Amino acid sequence: MQKKIFMTYTVLILLGIIFTGLLTLNFVRTSYIENIENKLITNANLINKFIEEKTSKMPFDNIDFSKYAHEYAKEINSRVTIISTDGIVMGDSEIALKDLPKIENHLYRPEVQKALKGKIGKSKRKSTTTNIEYVYIAVPITIENKIYGITRLAFPLTEIYKLNYKLLQNTFIAALCGLFVTIILGYRFVNKVTKPIQEITKAAKKIAHGKFNNKVYIKSDDEIGLLADTFNIMTEKLNDTISEIRDKNTKLQSTLASMNEALFAIDKSYKIMLINPVARSLFNIQDEDVYGKHILEVIRNNKLHDVLEDILENKNIGEREITIDYPETKILKIYTNFIRLDMDPNRIIGVMALIQDITEMRKLEKMRTEFVANVSHELKTPLTSISGFIETLKSGAIDNEKVRNRFLDIIDIETERLTRLIDDLLTLSSIENHKFATKKEEININEIINETNVMAEALAKQKQITYNTELESNLPSIYGNRDWFKQMILNLVENAIKYTQEQGQVKLFVYERYNNIFIVVKDNGIGIPKEDIPRLFERFYRVDKARSRKIGGTGLGLAIVKHIVLSFNGEIKVNSQLGKGSEFIVRIPISEREKLA
Repeated sequence: MQKKIFMTYTVLILLGIIFTGLLTLNFVRTSYIENIENKLITNANLINKFIEEKTSKMPFDNIDFSKYAHEYAKEINSRVTIISTDGIVMGDSEIALKDLPKIENHLYRPEVQKALKGKIGKSKRKSTTTNIEYVYIAVPITIENKIYGITRLAFPLTEIYKLNYKLLQNTFIAALCGLFVTIILGYRFVNKVTKPIQEITKAAKKIAHGKFNNKVYIKSDDEIGLLADTFNIMTEKLNDTISEIRDKNTKLQSTLASMNEALFAIDKSYKIMLINPVARSLFNIQDEDVYGKHILEVIRNNKLHDVLEDILENKNIGEREITIDYPETKILKIYTNFIRLDMDPNRIIGVMALIQDITEMRKLEKMRTEFVANVSHELKTPLTSISGFIETLKSGAIDNEKVRNRFLDIIDIETERLTRLIDDLLTLSSIENHKFATKKEEININEIINETNVMAEALAKQKQITYNTELESNLPSIYGNRDWFKQMILNLVENAIKYTQEQGQVKLFVYERYNNIFIVVKDNGIGIPKEDIPRLFERFYRVDKARSRKIGGTGLGLAIVKHIVLSFNGEIKVNSQLGKGSEFIVRIPISEREKLA
């Protein structure tokens, strides 16, 4: 800015000097020419007066005009030409008498034509006779109101050109001197004017970078001083406003970040105004800057867009429930409301949406419904059977010993089945309610495996199944509920034996890797379909319901295993191929306390 002002100031001064010089040059030139013209007119009138006096003594045609032209030319330092009314040159101070006949006729010269009309003729041009540029003045020689001839005086313009050159030279020198003075004074003036502006600019840049407490200190009573005072007041108010906005924004961001539900807001053009971290996570939004973008650019879900469109177009707010498939299948409950201006509550500027992920809740509701239905079915089936056989016995079958004993055996089997089901339900409930609060004790893994092997080998022998175990030596002890750990291994082994055909094989591997205890139960039984594996650990879920009931399962064994594994902060995985067998892998971490023990 300083350079611009300085250059502008310098150029304006320079142009002013140049224009002033040119105007002065033109004025002096014009004045000089007018002065010469007036002098020539005066001299011409004096010559005419002399000629008029001569005509009183001799005829006009007898006067020696050439002689008098040369004499007067020396006196007035000008070219003198006497011309007849016919345009014939009768005398010329620049031409000898003998050469006068050679001169062309001057009748049609502009100044001559005007003089013949009784006026003073003026003209500026180059003479064809002497090849010099002159100023011509032609005055008619009038005697007794009759024009006898014309006295024409000429002054060369070479003197004027010399004068113009000197004036131009002086103007150039004046311009250089003015420019020099302008540079010195202008720099000081511009620096004085722009320095406060530079200080204000520097302070403004600091404010633009977030330093809102900057002020400028300028002592001046003019507009710059007023600007500085206004700038400082603006800075204080801006600092207060920014601090207030930051405080509100911090509170808002903290509130949004601490929410458990997803929240976002859009304007009437479906552009995002607000979004919290939970919403970003729910819809897998990776883009950091989403504000101002269309909702479909950020959340690529047409169902959600349709809900928002229905709200904005039909004013239909409230709660909705939708299912989305991306980034994963989820059931969402959406609570919506309009965003209104504080100053104009009737004006709607957008929609606020609060979203709850109720996928797990709906899943649990479904599981609860299925659990109640399964428990009812599992209890009702043996009870119905028992009730039917009792009714039959009451009807007279009790008197038939063979029938009575067969029915009583069936009743005993069904009662035992009910007992197993109730025991498994009680065990599962106990594990779920106390898996984190149960008393932990040291568990010798080798000892537990030896105890379970006795029961597992007996079961395997009944089906002629080969049962093998492989245990690493010096396995570290773990801590937890000993009975649960034993039941977990027993359930896995029994489950493998149940679903392995006769002459099959079941293996149990226990080893330590990467600070974890791994328990692997592998069989070459019937296997599990791939689509059934994700639901394998649900209560009462059976891959083959008829086969499971036939071999006496309650459908709770693997559910119990899963909850026992979770009580040890472990995890369980299943690898299976239909018709080729299954592999259950349990990983239980070894804590620092367990390692020291």
